[in-house]
Parts: sequence; structure tokens; C-alpha cells
Amino acid sequence: MKAALYASLLAVPLMLSPQLASAQGSGHPCKADQEKLCPGLKPGDGKFGPCMKQHEAELSPECAAFRKEGQERRKAVRMNCKADAEKLCADVAKGEGALVKCLKGHEGELAQACADALKAMPAARR
Repeated sequence: MKAALYASLLAVPLMLSPQLASAQGSGHPCKADQEKLCPGLKPGDGKFGPCMKQHEAELSPECAAFRKEGQERRKAVRMNCKADAEKLCADVAKGEGALVKCLKGHEGELAQACADALKAMPAARR
């Protein structure tokens, strides 16, 4: 069970869909890249994130910076929330941000470092 939970935490950096869900709207730093490099794919379809990762070298500097910042924030969640996830969300199925949602549901019980890392996540992820 712990291995599956940790695998969920490891998958967080690969899940770009919640972070890029707003890419459909104007002003998002990855909107043009999404339309050019991954046309027809939508965040959350299971193919969008891998497509963007496959085209990482072709991303605009703004999109690359946006993705890097998101990866750093998700890494902070993995590092700071591992114990809380094992204790409070061990039975949560992986995928679609379920683990982050579970942790947010236990906001008052989280270690301060985990709570701070979750607060730093992009709004679409929270």
C-alpha cells in the first residue's frame, strides 16, 4: 500500500493537466505551445502531459519556465507531504489529483511544511 501511495506522489510532476487546464484560456504561457505541439489533446486525457513532455525542447521560454516552476512546487509537495499522505490518505486511488485533494481535505492535520507546499501549488491544482 505504501508503494502505491508513494507512486502517486511520484506521479504528481507528470500530471500537468490540472496545471495546464487553464491553457485553453487566453494569457496562459503554454496555450500556443499546446495548440502547436499537441493539437486536439486536452489536459486530463492521459495523453496531453506526455505529449508536452515529449516536445519539451520545443517549448517557448515562457512555457518552459512555467512548467519548471510547477515541477519544483510539486517536488516540494512530494518531499514535504510523504508522511502525511501515508498517514491520512493511504486508501486514496492514484490519479487525477486525488491525493492532493485528500491532503487538502485534511488541512488542519497536516505538518506545517506539507501545508505550506500545498498552498504554493498552482490554483488549478488546489
